[in-house]
Amino acid sequence: MAKIRIMIVDDHEMMRLGLRTAFEPETDLAVVGEASNGAEALAKIATLDPQLVLMDVRMEKM
Repeated sequence: MAKIRIMIVDDHEMMRLGLRTAFEPETDLAVVGEASNGAEALAKIATLDPQLVLMDVRMEKM
């Protein structure tokens, strides 16, 4: 079974680390990338091709 590809977008590094750590033991999930703001996320999405973007809605730069 293929893993669900997730990208984490949050301006707080500790939040991204916490989410990544929480997802690591899950065998059906794979964190494929992270970004610290919306602009960075848009630049990475095309190459990382995540199926799900978990994003903080209150960030600078989008």
